[in-house]
Amino acid sequence: MALPTPRANAITTGAIAQTVVSKFTTMQAAHCALVVALQYAPDDPQFAVAREHLKKAIALSGEYHQLFWSIFWKTSPERVKRRIRSQCHQLAFDTYSHMVDCAVLVNEYANLQTSRGITEPKQWREFLLNLKCAFEWLEREHPQEITFKQLTLL
Repeated sequence: MALPTPRANAITTGAIAQTVVSKFTTMQAAHCALVVALQYAPDDPQFAVAREHLKKAIALSGEYHQLFWSIFWKTSPERVKRRIRSQCHQLAFDTYSHMVDCAVLVNEYANLQTSRGITEPKQWREFLLNLKCAFEWLEREHPQEITFKQLTLL
């Protein structure tokens, strides 16, 4: 039997990594896309509020990731898991809310620039692509959390 090639190992490892990532929704991909989007965001003063929403979404998604990995999921008591899950759901909803607010402001900014006949800012398409990826990944990983908030009784 022949030894597997490095390419075969990479393919196998990728499949395993994909399985692990799909099991845990850690918001890491969306967080990374948001950070890159911020790097490409225009420095225009009219875009400042949108940048603030983007920064808040980045902070919340980073907080989600830290909170999610703050416990040992296999050995922690169920009440701790429930509390962490609830906090993570809230952070996912808040992250998405700030992303939506940012998207509304991005659309307003783009419409204003277009109506004035100003060309799109440098690296605008990269910014939009990363923002779109962040939306897609967050919507894929957290559909229930971003669609509705659940009321809990204490």
